[in-house]
Amino acid sequence: MNHVVDRSESVPRRVLGIRIRRMKDDFLIGDEDRALLIEDIAAFIFASLDGHRSTTKVAQLVAQEYGVDEGTALADVVEFLGDLADQGIIEW
Repeated sequence: MNHVVDRSESVPRRVLGIRIRRMKDDFLIGDEDRALLIEDIAAFIFASLDGHRSTTKVAQLVAQEYGVDEGTALADVVEFLGDLADQGIIEW
């Protein structure tokens, strides 16, 4: 849970140079070597990354949209964004 607290006020940003294609409510993200399809709640989270919202604010949007408690939403958002950061798609 410490990792969640550490990232709660971070403002995640999309990394420049990553190709992003919006397909209805989903995103296809990639570069020359790979592609990643982001769907459903993951697409909602990704769409919420505007470079101004904190991770906590994104989690609040998820909680409101999907009817889950904010603590669970925050843990899930941090985990998902951590995966994207590890892949070089976003940065904290």
